[in-house]
Amino acid sequence: MEKGNGFGPDFIKSLLLTLEQTNYDEFMKLTYVVMMQSPSEILKRKDSIETKVDAINTMISFFEENEEYEKCTNLQKLKHMLFIDTDKDDI
Repeated sequence: MEKGNGFGPDFIKSLLLTLEQTNYDEFMKLTYVVMMQSPSEILKRKDSIETKVDAINTMISFFEENEEYEKCTNLQKLKHMLFIDTDKDDI
């Protein structure tokens, strides 16, 4: 498959929503992988910082319960980057 000719964004959203309802563990793992592969996309999103922080905190709690502490550390770093990015916008 050529790059750029993959699944459309609506298909991916639908897949993630279905996965969230049917297999929450896999949903969280997949979401983590996507976030870590494209952290700049998380930072650029127009969602409020509170929404982003809440989502990251939910993921941290999930991975703490599963004792996947390296993922928690990476998510904490991503959360920290949100505040650095916000501070730049304020200047």
